[in-house]
Amino acid sequence: MNLIIQIQSLAISFLFGMIFSLLYNLIYFVLYTKYLFINIISNLLFNLIMFGLYFFVLYNINNGMFHIYFLIIYFTSFLIYNKLFVKLRVKRLKTRLN
Repeated sequence: MNLIIQIQSLAISFLFGMIFSLLYNLIYFVLYTKYLFINIISNLLFNLIMFGLYFFVLYNINNGMFHIYFLIIYFTSFLIYNKLFVKLRVKRLKTRLN
């Protein structure tokens, strides 16, 4: 795998981590119920679809070569989004409510 394909794969991993976090937060607010079983099933289906889409895109970019640092970048961008943008969104919601 050459350097350009690795950089593309890392960028896609970072982008998918951000998208995953955004969609997870939106789905949480939409699909959250008081029934534990429905919450578990909806989270499981969402995660399967997102990881399936992620691996499909990576497979098409770099011909099926997968490295552990792609997942590290993926989860790091997920955490970055949750730490930065979710706090900003909550702060905006609080100012709108006041």
